[in-house]
Amino acid sequence: MKISSRSYESGDEYPILDLFKQVFKREMSLEFWRWRFVNNPFGKAVIRLSFDASKLVGHYAVIPMNVQVQGKSTKAALSMTTMVHQDYRGSGIFTNLAQESYKAAAERGTEFVFAFPNENSYYPFIKMLGWKGFGKMSILEKDVETNYTENASEIDVHQIERFDSRTDLLWDKVKQRYPVIVPRTRQFLNWRFVQSPDETYTKFVVGNNEELLGYVVLKVYVAPTGGKGHIVDMLTVEDEAVVRKLLRRTYSYFTAQGINNISCWCQDNSFYAHILEAEGFSRKEMEGTYFGIKILDGRSDLLKSVESFPNWFLSMGDSDVF
Repeated sequence: MKISSRSYESGDEYPILDLFKQVFKREMSLEFWRWRFVNNPFGKAVIRLSFDASKLVGHYAVIPMNVQVQGKSTKAALSMTTMVHQDYRGSGIFTNLAQESYKAAAERGTEFVFAFPNENSYYPFIKMLGWKGFGKMSILEKDVETNYTENASEIDVHQIERFDSRTDLLWDKVKQRYPVIVPRTRQFLNWRFVQSPDETYTKFVVGNNEELLGYVVLKVYVAPTGGKGHIVDMLTVEDEAVVRKLLRRTYSYFTAQGINNISCWCQDNSFYAHILEAEGFSRKEMEGTYFGIKILDGRSDLLKSVESFPNWFLSMGDSDVF
């Protein structure tokens, strides 16, 4: 068995999608692949592939992501869709492809990589690739009463189809509150929650024609045990009343569809966490989803912020899963 590796070339997406189906037992559409790996507003992905002759047996990819670190725009990357054909596991393909991907990303100026690996990938990331692991993600979860009704006076909460220039103004107002965050600009939000070809997200905002005070992005997840409601992303000015308005619309939206279980990601001791906990959300450890980072470019003082988990603002929308 002689394994060779190289970077992605046009046309490789077809065997990549075949390998994805073999490894994960589900399909990824060609449109979704192009959206994620080619049409990313931050640049095309770094994709390294392993072959046994002409057979694709391994895949590792990182997609560029701008991350604001202590107010500075920093080149980073999200590691995702790690896969090795079941007949070739344990042969070093995973670590070789990962190291090649990090080298290629660093040559583009990428300073660090972050990821939300599953249990199979998390420990190899730490033990073999030098990642700093932060353990399992947790969720805040709440069951809402079936007959929940929204206050009809919430006239400044509106559903939107796309994020507009008001979103950038909101981001400019609040961005200094977050030490480490993927900027919530309209460019990022429209790519992530409007242009996604395979997922449907519902978006509500608080504000008027001139100004936004906050937004929330919702998604219905159909689980084997029934429907679940996800608060995929939320950003507001630091005003508890604005958050509660968005939460009331969230409850109304989900319960109207017969969904009573609602969850989200939210850092401990954050502005949002205190409100959510007061609303009756409780924290639970999340099975199968971890978080970690790998520094690629030196050990600058700036990147020390990235290595502290409490500095991160993370929502489900930062993951490639939700």
